[in-house]
Amino acid sequence: MKYLQLIAGITLLLAIFSTRLAGQEKDAINVLFIGNSYTFRHDLPQLVKAIFEEGQPGLRVDATRIVYGGQDMFKHSNYYFTQSFLAQKTITDKTLLERIKKMEGFLKITNAPQEYADYYTRVARSRVPAFVDSHKHISRAIEMHRRLLEKNPRTRWDYVVLQSWRDVLPSLNTGYAKNVMEFVKIARTQSTKVILYFTAPDIQNSIPVKAPLLQQRVNLEVALAAELAKEIEAYAVVPVPLAINMIQQNGTALKFCYKNDKHPNQYTAFLTANMFYAAFFKQSTAGFRFNTVTETHSKGQGKERDPDGGNATVVFDGATKKYLQEIAFDAVSTFDKLLK
Repeated sequence: MKYLQLIAGITLLLAIFSTRLAGQEKDAINVLFIGNSYTFRHDLPQLVKAIFEEGQPGLRVDATRIVYGGQDMFKHSNYYFTQSFLAQKTITDKTLLERIKKMEGFLKITNAPQEYADYYTRVARSRVPAFVDSHKHISRAIEMHRRLLEKNPRTRWDYVVLQSWRDVLPSLNTGYAKNVMEFVKIARTQSTKVILYFTAPDIQNSIPVKAPLLQQRVNLEVALAAELAKEIEAYAVVPVPLAINMIQQNGTALKFCYKNDKHPNQYTAFLTANMFYAAFFKQSTAGFRFNTVTETHSKGQGKERDPDGGNATVVFDGATKKYLQEIAFDAVSTFDKLLK
């Protein structure tokens, strides 16, 4: 009798345990990517999703992007109010309506506001673009806010990725660092962890090189990335300039942007996706199956072509894949040592 009771008890426990397992959902994380075409091209968030899910079986990654071509955190914060989406879990209708009204006011402006002109002169270090060039982005931001007002999914983001551009200066009080901190304040109210994604628009080579490009620029960006990461206690940092610089140290035949279009090519996208994994999980992607990247914009070269006329889809051979996986992990590991 005691034996039968023991068997019955074990059977009941197993049934309860199995029921609980069946009712559990797979682990899932929500990631919001904020940036420009360096996030949009090759659909980088989906590459990150694929590599995360391969390396962490059972993990589901829900990746959403908010991107505006050629724009940076200054524009995201001050003219498109992308912070509304970072805070969508708690944002009020009143705040959304106020921001929509303010953006509608921007559409009535033709001459660049002083802060806009000052930003391009001092930070972006380029000619001041006509303010009307931003109207199309502002109009899109208004529509996105209206949709959020009508149907807010109240998503709480687990992570937010903040992309740099040509706005990195050697100070926490200006440019990328200053605008990142504005997003960090909001992220903290949402219990959202921050990932810094540093792009490398100035050092991507479109032809083979024998030595690193703009070494001092790389040093500046890496130093600023480390200082900013420590200041905001970033969850992870993806230092693409450091990885490309490491590859260029002894010269390389690998190319990281197109000749006809200065955007990162499939090689940079592959390297970056692997770096996201290394930065997030502190693990190498060596041995992963992930080996394919497709360009999403042909720049007029035709169907299934990239901006240089090559195949839009690149399938990396074993040796190249292994090399870029190793560099991705080495660059992240080298950077992380700066934070200790």
